[in-house]
Amino acid sequence: MVKWFDRTPRDVTRQLLRHHRVPVVGDRVLLQDVRPALVPFVGQALGLELDLVAKAGRVLQAAPSAEAQVALSEVVRILATRATAFARILEGEGVEAQDAMRPFADSTREFSKLIAGSDWYEELLAVHVVSGLLEDFFVAVVPGLPEDDQDAMLRALRGESAHPQLVKLLLAAIEQTPRLSDRLAVWGRRLVGDALLQMYLAVNGPDDAGRAVPSQQRLEPAFNDIVASHTRRMDELGLTA
Repeated sequence: MVKWFDRTPRDVTRQLLRHHRVPVVGDRVLLQDVRPALVPFVGQALGLELDLVAKAGRVLQAAPSAEAQVALSEVVRILATRATAFARILEGEGVEAQDAMRPFADSTREFSKLIAGSDWYEELLAVHVVSGLLEDFFVAVVPGLPEDDQDAMLRALRGESAHPQLVKLLLAAIEQTPRLSDRLAVWGRRLVGDALLQMYLAVNGPDDAGRAVPSQQRLEPAFNDIVASHTRRMDELGLTA
């Protein structure tokens, strides 16, 4: 396993957020250099997306206002549509969705526990942060898939975005309760580290076999742009990443 991922999520996050630009040294690995196998790649993406659908559904149920419920119903619909698109890709490969997700079931279940917030606000931020990070990551890796499969995956990932609804809800919550800012900023940093571990599984598989990265020692800089995009999303909320 890459030494980077032997560190705690907090260690990983701290280092990545400290440097948004990494000098190019030699043949630096880019995410488009990754060559994942299609079925496990989509299977993990589907499992994670379904978990986000379930989380968004719980946030919807606990929403403090009818306006928030309406916005969150759109979030659930958008995430569920993406999950359906992933399932159809697997169907086109003649693979049952549950079979493709099964190798990642334990890691997805553990990830779900790690990103469980202590209240409605943290749960809402978790949906926003994790969906954004994973979308950016999967889009970056798509060029490494077989050419015939790239378009369908990009259509699934680049369809409707729940970003506007989530940002509006979070900004309203922070404006109403300014003291949330510090707590949500800390929670956002924690979420990044946990999401990065899921990205590692997408690159190398659940059992660390069949590695897809040509030079593991140079994997870390490849995630820099993903974290930089996350930082911009946090800045949009007035939260320090």
